[in-house]
Amino acid sequence: MMRVFVLCAALVFAGCATSERFLWEEYIGTAVAMVGAEKYGRAERFMNLAMGKAEMLGNEERGVTLNGFGELFRRQKRYDEAEDFFKLALALKEETLGPDHPDVAVTLTNLALTYAADGHPEDAGPLLERAREIQDKGKVSPRARVRTLVALAEVYRRMGRADDAMAMDERARVLREESRTEK
Repeated sequence: MMRVFVLCAALVFAGCATSERFLWEEYIGTAVAMVGAEKYGRAERFMNLAMGKAEMLGNEERGVTLNGFGELFRRQKRYDEAEDFFKLALALKEETLGPDHPDVAVTLTNLALTYAADGHPEDAGPLLERAREIQDKGKVSPRARVRTLVALAEVYRRMGRADDAMAMDERARVLREESRTEK
């Protein structure tokens, strides 16, 4: 009888974990959509709901959610808050996933875009270079790689490195063409 109870309890607990993950995915997906639609108040509400579930699930989900908060604030030009969230996300992702994980590159790019938008290309450049190196090693979507290369080209232009900027623009162009021909 005790075995049956333990088995039932384990199944219920596993089901709860699954439903928590499902809710987290729904909340984070809705928050990202709201950020894209520039409905920032709604996005922040869903991001808070996602963080509540992420706290129950683990560091990987927390890192993604913190990154989402950073993006929400970056889009609103709340650069100091965005920087804080991206730094928290970056530390958590590096600790949880390792320093060369593609998700780390996403957060590096986002933090760099924050610095660039806030007028600090000298801080953005090294982050984008690291993100590019990670993306060159791993399996990353062409879209993510193009985003990093385009941002790096713009940062190089702002830093007076026109030749480097042209090289990144060319790499982005080639990647775009390759991804179009693969479809």
